[in-house]
Amino acid sequence: AKALTIEPVNILRSSGKKYDLYAKLKNDNPKWWAEFDYYFTAAGKQTAKTQGYILPEEIKYLAALAEDFSYSPEDGRLVIENLSWHRVNQHEIPDWNAYRAGHLNIESADVKFIPANANPLSEKLGLNQLSFNTINHTAYNYWNVGFVILLYTGDQVTAINHYVLNDFMSGQKRLVEISWPGDLGRSDRVEIIPEINIMKDDIYIPYEGGVGQPSGSE
Repeated sequence: AKALTIEPVNILRSSGKKYDLYAKLKNDNPKWWAEFDYYFTAAGKQTAKTQGYILPEEIKYLAALAEDFSYSPEDGRLVIENLSWHRVNQHEIPDWNAYRAGHLNIESADVKFIPANANPLSEKLGLNQLSFNTINHTAYNYWNVGFVILLYTGDQVTAINHYVLNDFMSGQKRLVEISWPGDLGRSDRVEIIPEINIMKDDIYIPYEGGVGQPSGSE
């Protein structure tokens, strides 16, 4: 397996003395995926160690959100440890692209971002509002689906967040509403990336009697 590509760490002010650290990670291997531990360091501080993964040919955003610093840190570094590579079993998954598309076909629609300064009450509380509908177009029921959320001004990422949706059933449409603190200002575009480790067996809610039916349903 070729080594992962790690881009420089970006640091964004969240609110008050809290900052968000993130880095883009890329896996150029078409037949290998990886598991690892990671953390960030900045201004002499280390964030909590977190378990991560990256799928074949995936671009992924790793983040540590709302970290406290007394001043804006500029020396952020991403540290990856305990990297473990796994080869995709081509007998079980002969077409990785089709497998990935079938398992990650989760749509985000009706995305609406309202900055805090657009509403007097929200501005007083310092809360921005994000809402979107997400639709599970896959044939699978998932215990948890993570979403990495990026705000852009032009081509520049101006804010990052993470949200987890529980018990997301096949064919289901769910409304997600998030109150997002910070002086984020106007956003030109919102990117919402679903995250599921589709190489694990314990991500699925068991079902009987057909697609989208939880175990025990008739």
